[in-house]
Amino acid sequence: MVPATDSLPTDLSAAHAMIIAQREALIVAEAKAQNAEAEARHRALLIEQMKFTIAKLRHERFGQSAERGALFEQLELQLADMEEDASEAEAKAQMAATAAAREKVCRASASSIRSPPPAHAAAAGPCARSGRT
Repeated sequence: MVPATDSLPTDLSAAHAMIIAQREALIVAEAKAQNAEAEARHRALLIEQMKFTIAKLRHERFGQSAERGALFEQLELQLADMEEDASEAEAKAQMAATAAAREKVCRASASSIRSPPPAHAAAAGPCARSGRT
């Protein structure tokens, strides 16, 4: 895009020259972009080759025991995650069991033959959280 301060050519040959110059600049910019992309792909390939070479050398130096160590660490992390999930599930189940027990007590007390408690005592009872009286 041409800035507003630049004046456009008034004759056809100057306009033609300007268009050719812009096309050449575009071609140069596209070539630079392609070169940059090729360089990025080349660097990524070199990184992968280095990783492979390091893994190969590590295997040659330490044998499979070093590779098993990494697998062992991954399994330990998975085990820790599973244990954490299990303890969270156990805590949720325990809270649900407590809530169910409280609900059971509230239903039992509501169905008892006794007369209802006074209004000021009902709010302090075991069923105050569930909204029952």
